[in-house]
Amino acid sequence: MRVKVILNPRSDQGRGIQAKERILAAARPFGGVDLTLTEKSGHAAELARQAADDGYDLVAAAGGDGTVHEVVNGLMRGGRADTRLGVIPIGSGNDFAFGLDIPLNDVAAAVARLFNGRERVVDVARIEDEYGRFRYFDNNFGLGMDAMVVVRTESITRLYGFVMYLTAVLQTIAFYYMAPRVEIQFDEEKVAQAALLLAVGVGPRGGGGFFLTPDAASDDDLLQSCLVRPISRLHMIYLLVKSLKGKHVTSKAVTMRQNRRIVIKADVAVPIHVDGEIFAHPRDNVRQVTVMSVPGAVTVVV
Repeated sequence: MRVKVILNPRSDQGRGIQAKERILAAARPFGGVDLTLTEKSGHAAELARQAADDGYDLVAAAGGDGTVHEVVNGLMRGGRADTRLGVIPIGSGNDFAFGLDIPLNDVAAAVARLFNGRERVVDVARIEDEYGRFRYFDNNFGLGMDAMVVVRTESITRLYGFVMYLTAVLQTIAFYYMAPRVEIQFDEEKVAQAALLLAVGVGPRGGGGFFLTPDAASDDDLLQSCLVRPISRLHMIYLLVKSLKGKHVTSKAVTMRQNRRIVIKADVAVPIHVDGEIFAHPRDNVRQVTVMSVPGAVTVVV
C-alpha cells in the first residue's frame, strides 16, 4: 500500500515538525511512508490532490483540523474518488479525529491505524457564498461570534491546545458583541431573527472541547445546527461552561436543528469559519452562504 503523509510543521503553534521522525519510525515496520512538509497556506490541498492523481492508496493529514480540512478539499477536488484519508492528529484541536475515535496524542498508534485500521465512509459539507466561492468542510462551520473566536486564535502565540481556544473565547466575549439580523432557511423551514452565532456540525466537537453540536454524526447525511439569539455576556459564559458537555441545548436562548441544506442571509457582512479556518472576514463582505451535506464523500481509515 502506498501512503503519502502530508505534515504541517506549523501545526500546534509550530510543534508539528517535532513529529516528523516519530511518524517515519512508526511507519517503518509497515513498509514506510512518503512524507512531505507543507510550505504555505493551501499547500496541503495541492499536495493531497497531486498524491491522489499519482496513485497513492491513502493520503494522511499530519497536523490539526486545518490540515485535515485542506487535505479533504484536495481529495474532493481531485480526479479520483477511491483515495482514502488518514489522520495523524498533532494539532491544537483535533476535533475531526476525536469524532472518529482516532488516537490523540499518540503518534505511533495513529500511524499504525493507517495500515491496520478499518474503513469508515463519512459525510462532508459544502459551503458556497454569493460570489461563487466554495469549499468543503469535514467537521464544523461557524458564523458570527463562533468565527470571531477563530480570528482571535490567530493572534495568540504563546498558548496552544484547548487553553488557546478557551482564551480566545473569553477574549471574544469581552471585546466582541454583534448580533446581525439573519434570514435562514433550514430545508423547508424559514427563520428570521437576530443571531449571536450559528454553529453547524458534521461532527460533534469544535475548539478542542466545545460540544456545540453534540448529536452531530458524520455518517447520517444531516447537519446539526446551533442557533443562539442575543444574550448577555454573563449568560454567554454560562452557556460556554454548559457547552463543554453539550448541555447548552436545553437553554431557551438556543435552538438545535438537523437538516441537509441551510441557506443564510445576513443584513451585514459576517465572519465565517469552516473547520477552524477563516472562510470570510467581515472585510470580504459575505452576506449569504449556502451549506449542504455531501453524504458518503470520503473514506477514512480509523
